This record gives sequence, structure tokens and C-alpha cells, in this order.
Amino acid sequence: MKNASIYLIAFKLTLVGLLQPESKAENLISTTPGKAPDYFCTWNVQGYVLSYAKGKLRDAMTESNMFGDGTYQNWLGFYPRIRSDLYFVMDDSWDVGFTNYDYGADTLNPERFPSFATSDTEPEKLKKLNTAVQAKGWRAVGGWICANKAAAYKNASDKEFYAERLQWMNTAGWGYWKVDWGTHSKDANWRRLLTEWGHQYAPNLEVEQAMIWSCVPFADAFRTYDVEVITSIPVTLSRVCKGLAQVAEPNAKAIINCEDEPVIGAALGCALGIMRHPYAGNLPNGQQDEAFPPITRDVKHSLNEVERGVLWHRVAPPFKVDGQVNIDPKELTDTWYFQAREGWATKAGKWSTNSAPARITRDGLPLPTVKVESGEPPFVIASRNPNGAVTIATLGRTICSSPTDRKYWTPLAEITLAVGKLTGPIGIFGYYKSLTLTFDVSMSGRTILAQDILDNQAKDITAQVIINGNTLTLPGKLIEKTGLEKATPGDKSDPGLVISISGVQPPVTSPEVKIEEKKN
Repeated sequence: MKNASIYLIAFKLTLVGLLQPESKAENLISTTPGKAPDYFCTWNVQGYVLSYAKGKLRDAMTESNMFGDGTYQNWLGFYPRIRSDLYFVMDDSWDVGFTNYDYGADTLNPERFPSFATSDTEPEKLKKLNTAVQAKGWRAVGGWICANKAAAYKNASDKEFYAERLQWMNTAGWGYWKVDWGTHSKDANWRRLLTEWGHQYAPNLEVEQAMIWSCVPFADAFRTYDVEVITSIPVTLSRVCKGLAQVAEPNAKAIINCEDEPVIGAALGCALGIMRHPYAGNLPNGQQDEAFPPITRDVKHSLNEVERGVLWHRVAPPFKVDGQVNIDPKELTDTWYFQAREGWATKAGKWSTNSAPARITRDGLPLPTVKVESGEPPFVIASRNPNGAVTIATLGRTICSSPTDRKYWTPLAEITLAVGKLTGPIGIFGYYKSLTLTFDVSMSGRTILAQDILDNQAKDITAQVIINGNTLTLPGKLIEKTGLEKATPGDKSDPGLVISISGVQPPVTSPEVKIEEKKN
């Protein structure tokens, strides 16, 4: 009877547990697609499928490559985890024929998109394509735009020509124009007018400008432009700083687009123009992919960092350039000795030297302190988003002491960032020896939750961090472990995690009550 009673009690407790509503772990990343002006651009996959054959890259921009299921097709199947956040931007040549390269028609070319050319009107064709792209899960379609109208329309005024096409795009629901080279590439006034016409006739269309920095005050987005992947970190950082400095006009509105540098975009509030794609390894002709060589960061085996960067934009969206920026006067210099097919612009046997500020912060954050035991430090960047979220990242270095001694790594540093007011979640990217965050209130009694940005469930890491007064220290190993917890097997991306600090210090009810804090 005694055993029977025990079993009955156990059964009742089990039944009670089953009847209780299941507690759902907190997810620190929104499940709602973001509204950042981020996109995937087809240029490099166009080049890859045709092995970057000279003069042939534009032949790959076709309906069959976007929608087909053959080898190196189904581009719309890329990035399933984040494509709902991204515009799908068709690059150079979606609007021209295979032999007639009269750039600037800005109409869907029937040779390339035969299934969509059967509609009666241009807006219907564009809308049919956009609907098909959205049905694959993308936010909307976008297109590369030549900085001039096609010669076939030379008798139309620019305003008449672009007003018509912008109204078509507005009707069709297109999301993005990537305005690039052409007759008016360096004409800031033309680019300003095009942006204004975009706001007038297609208010939901993002108009991205590039090439001349004077566009930053009025553009919707300003792209830092083409770089080689091996030298991209210092080159992109220096260009972002240049863009952030272009605020001569009041209420400067551009968001800087740092292209295919998702960690820089996450940590400095920049939009992303993703170029890497999942076709890893050599080109179809057997040669090494010179746009994305399998060395240093090996970015085509680092797709998780793209996913983390885009998902983090759901929490901390890109923001415009009109706020405060702190730029370290000290610069770090990276070097690289290029070997065969390691870059699309730099030939084998050439040295490349590039410098960028050692530390950059945006919108009220002071420069962090960075301590390394010896040698070179990492680049360290951080920002406070207008919505209160804070992001910090370390970035790796490329250093060559000789043509045969070439190294890419992230030096481990003890980093301290004065966050000040606790206003939201904190995103942490990269490798650290330790990261100490200081606040203007005590951290005692608070609960620290954390998760890999790729995860959907936070964990309590309070017992694994060091709280001392108003400081919170995360060991580098904890950052690495948590920030890679949901990494795709074989992916080489750096860690990326989010932490949330909640709870308040319990009130002291009598002089005898003391709250002990964890000591260093």
C-alpha cells in the first residue's frame, strides 16, 4: 500500500505538470522580418556561374537562373532563414538584351524574362515578377539602375522618363534601386533629382546612390562601393568613416550601405548589400574563385555571419548618418601579398597596404579601451542604436611579414565599453579575451540572458559572468561558446550573440541587510 500511495502521488504530480501551460523560453530576436534596407545582389553569382568569363557576366542574369532548378540555378532559393528580410536585387543587365547593351531602359527585358513579358503593360510585367519573387519568400525585387537613360529614349526629358518608370515600380511594388555607373555617375545634382523623383513617384522605393560622397546627405542609402574581400575590412571601415563625416547639410538622411560586411553593418548601424552566395569552391571551369578566394576569412564558408547580421537588424536597424561619431585618430594598418587569383583587381605578386581607425563608435558611445598582452590589437567598433540597443564587434587583421608569411586572425583583447545607461539588448560579435561593460547603475541582482543570434531561445548565463558594482564582464570563452552555439557545421563565421540584462537590485530593508556582489 505504501508503494501504491507513492505511485499515486507521482501520477498526480505528473498529471498536474501535463495540465500546466508549457513555459516558453524567451527569444531575444524578433521572429518578425525586419525593415532594414538590406539586400542580396546577384552580381557575383552571375560571375560565378559563367566562371567570370570576360564579357559574359551579364549573360547569366536570366529568369531561368533565378527560378530554375538546374545546376547553379535557383538563386531565389538562397538564404532561406533571412530572405524575408532582404530585397532580391537583380544586378547589371536585367533590362538589356543579350547583344543590344543600351543601358538605362529600366524595363524588364523579354529575352531574359520571357515568362513575364507576356503581360500587356510594363507595370504588369514588373508586378508579375515581383509577385513571383515574393512568393519565394523575399521581401521584394529590386534592380541595378544605370546612371543614365537608354539612347532609345534620348528625346524624353529625364524627369518624364524617370517619373514614368518610378510610377511603374510603385505600382509593381518594387523595393530597391541600386543606382550605379553611367553618364551621370559623378553628377551629384542628377543623383539628387533622381532621389527626389523617387520620393515623389515611388515613396516606398529605396533609392541607393554611390560613387560621390556628396550624395550622403540626401540619398536613401549610400553604398561604400566595390572592394576585394581580403582587404575589405580596413577599406570598408575607412569608407564608412568617410560617409559618416558627410553631414554638412542639416538632417542628413542617408544610411551607409557597407556591402558584404555584415558584422560592420551590425555594429555600426549600416545597411547590407550581400554579394556572397552558397556556391562555394572553385568556379565551374575549375579555377579558384578570385572574387571569394578560400583564404583568410573564407567568406563563402561564412554564411552564418550574414544571417546573424541580418537578424540583428531586426533588433537594431541601420540608422542615418546625422548622429555623433567618435573616430580613433590612431589607425591600424593591414598588409597582404596577393598570390594568383586572390583578388579580382590586384594581380599576383602585388602588395596591398590599407589603414583604418582602430576604434569607431556611433551615437554617444565613447571609444572602448582595448588591451592586448603584446602585438597587434583587433579593430573594435560599436554603436548605440536610436532605439537603445547597443552593439560591439571585434574585427580580424591581415598581416604579412613576407610573401610566404601571411596571416589572418582576430587578436584576443581585454575590451571595456562604457555603455552608460542600460537602454536595451546588447549584440556582441567577434572574439575576445574578455568584454567588460560598464553602466551607470549597479548590475547586482540582475539576470543575464544570452543566445546565439541564430537561436530562438535564451539561456540564463548569470552564473558564468562576473558582476562587480556597475560592471559586467563576459569571459571570451563564454562569448565564443554562446555565439557559435547554433553554427552550421563547417561554417567559419565569428561568434555573434545577444544578451539581455533584466531585474533590479533588491531594496535594502534594514541596515543589517547587505547584498554581496561577485568579485573579480
